[in-house]
Amino acid sequence: MAGRLTHVAPFSYRAGKTMLHRMPAGLKLIFVIIISAFAFASVYGLAASILLVLTASAVAHIPPYSLLKGSKPLVILSLCIILLRTIRPEGEGIAVFGLHIPFISREGFFEGLLATPGFFVPFAAAALLFSVTTMRELRLSLALVEKNILCKFPRKGAKAQRRKGEGEKGYTPFFSLGISLMLGFIPRFFEMWDDANLACDSRSCKRGLRRLFLLIPMVTERMMEASANTALALEARAFGND
Repeated sequence: MAGRLTHVAPFSYRAGKTMLHRMPAGLKLIFVIIISAFAFASVYGLAASILLVLTASAVAHIPPYSLLKGSKPLVILSLCIILLRTIRPEGEGIAVFGLHIPFISREGFFEGLLATPGFFVPFAAAALLFSVTTMRELRLSLALVEKNILCKFPRKGAKAQRRKGEGEKGYTPFFSLGISLMLGFIPRFFEMWDDANLACDSRSCKRGLRRLFLLIPMVTERMMEASANTALALEARAFGND
């Protein structure tokens, strides 16, 4: 029972007072983008990005292994990539117990093995971002950036808006709102998936592909319902009704 009470869903916020929690949300988002780019740039970039994620997780007092919760689909994807790169028509083959197995490429196997860690680093970096940043902080940070950009490059009709006396109070950050809503659906998806998975555990559902085929349509339906409710809420507040 205690384990259930302390259970933390993937990509969920964890309150804290660390330096990473106090860092501006926009700066943390930029670091996640940079780390993700490094992870696919080269082997050295991958090593540097792994080191950065490990350092950041230590600063935030979050175990690195907990950042990979919910990454089982990436494991399956990685195995498929390794398999596709290993089995090639031009493969030299390998010998197992004196039996020659054709169409196996050792070079392709190691290429796939080196390529797959790049998927897990951005996943862990994004999980760390949502663990130390609330959606409100992200939304306000993105809105501030959009506001500063629009002040330097005013949109068409901005002068007319100021003539009406609206000024900054009438400003609506549509772009930053859309980005924050899109980012907000990531932790919401993992929360819904985790809830559905725990519900299956309480009903003694069997694990494996059968559970996967059961959870996918269930979570998809709930995500579509959440999207529709969000759209209705925005429409009720007159967003996009220019």
